[in-house]
Amino acid sequence: MVQTYQYKTKSTHMMREHGTQMEKAGVFIDRRDDKLIYPKRYFSSIMWLKQREETTLYIQCRVRGWFARKRCYDLRKAKQDREQELMALQKELQAKEEQKHKEEIERRMHPKTTKDFEILYNELEAWRLNETKKIKNSSELSGDEKALGLEQLLKKETKIL
Repeated sequence: MVQTYQYKTKSTHMMREHGTQMEKAGVFIDRRDDKLIYPKRYFSSIMWLKQREETTLYIQCRVRGWFARKRCYDLRKAKQDREQELMALQKELQAKEEQKHKEEIERRMHPKTTKDFEILYNELEAWRLNETKKIKNSSELSGDEKALGLEQLLKKETKIL
């Protein structure tokens, strides 16, 4: 058995012909749509590597700047959050202190338990001893004035009690 090969012929004739037509006598060429093309500067592989390196450095610079700005923003945000948390904690502590102070005033103005009365009595005793000491140690007052001061102190203590 012998194999046969089928040959096909194809035309290489182009659909559109190209060429350059020169102007000569009897042939007018319209040059209104013509474009003049000038050669650009020669671009070698060394120049291409240099431009690539410069572009890479530029991109790296911008990306690092972006990362730095993002990090600064995150740090500022964390700092602001900490400060807000601290302020909230301070406000909470201040509110607790004010509440405690109000309760203490209420306990002193309207004592109810024996402990409240005991605290008031101890404070009154400390105040009385301090005032007595001031009167007795005063060098400006005479004996009668000291006695009068102690009498007024006794009246004031009685009124407070």
